[in-house]
Amino acid sequence: MLGGLAAGWLAAGREQRQWTPAGSSRAWSTAATFALAGAAADLDLLVGAHSMYTHSIGAAAIAGVLVLLLSSGRDKAVAAGVAAAVASHVFLDWLGSDTSPPLGVMALWPFSHEYFQSPFYVFDAISRRYWLPEFFVGNLLAVVRECAFLVPIVIGIAWLRRPRMRDAKRPVV
Repeated sequence: MLGGLAAGWLAAGREQRQWTPAGSSRAWSTAATFALAGAAADLDLLVGAHSMYTHSIGAAAIAGVLVLLLSSGRDKAVAAGVAAAVASHVFLDWLGSDTSPPLGVMALWPFSHEYFQSPFYVFDAISRRYWLPEFFVGNLLAVVRECAFLVPIVIGIAWLRRPRMRDAKRPVV
């Protein structure tokens, strides 16, 4: 969710900020949309197809097009943000340790059905084996590591997106 928020904010850029004043309910709903889009790829766990189609650039493109269609083409910045949020999940999972075959993510679907995994790991594997004694501690440490990596990035992007004094003096169109 943090990766989706950061990527969505970056992709939406200044255009999205112009019609989403800081502190407005629209700003919060757009941020929530980016965060949820960043986590949406893991809905494939419900159908037993984890790290497949939803973990791909194809899924990111489909998500962006869906937002465009649902908004009748009005929310181009949000559509770009949603696509980037989904793509961020693909990238961050690629950087993670994967211990369940097939290893990696099907990142280039629909162009390829191959699985890709980074040769180095930034994030630890998340266990789904709740019956093991190390399940809770191991997953908690993995989440803490992810937050230690992503929270400063989100804060930095939020700082860059903050309204500046010269922007505040401009009339709203």
